[in-house]
Amino acid sequence: MSEREQWQAKWHGLQDILGPKWTLHILRLLSEGPQGFNAIQRELDGLTAPMLSQRLKELRCHGLVERVVADTTPPTTTYSLTEQGTEIATQLRELESLVELHDHGDDPETDGCSPTSQECRDEALTTGCVTAVDRC
Repeated sequence: MSEREQWQAKWHGLQDILGPKWTLHILRLLSEGPQGFNAIQRELDGLTAPMLSQRLKELRCHGLVERVVADTTPPTTTYSLTEQGTEIATQLRELESLVELHDHGDDPETDGCSPTSQECRDEALTTGCVTAVDRC
């Protein structure tokens, strides 16, 4: 396999692991410490129980999350990051400094939002945009 094929395969793998919706959010939340299923769902607005269950299964399959069931009545299930999951989440948290959230209200030209950035995905803010940090 050529070097080009190797890096492309790795980046496809990264996309397969980290690309599904809510995956990054779950990793970010679990980077703060172990959480129960319901606590994760409460913290992440809009995440349904079936979707959370699916994402946690995928993350466990990839070796990023572990599940511990305590022998209590009723049983208590806790999810936490594995060592590899912690390493990936740490790297992802470092990327947070590379993006800025802008709240512009009714004027997209304020607070650094250009018309071009408004055309991009705006899931982070319903009345704003996300841009790369200007390092100039």
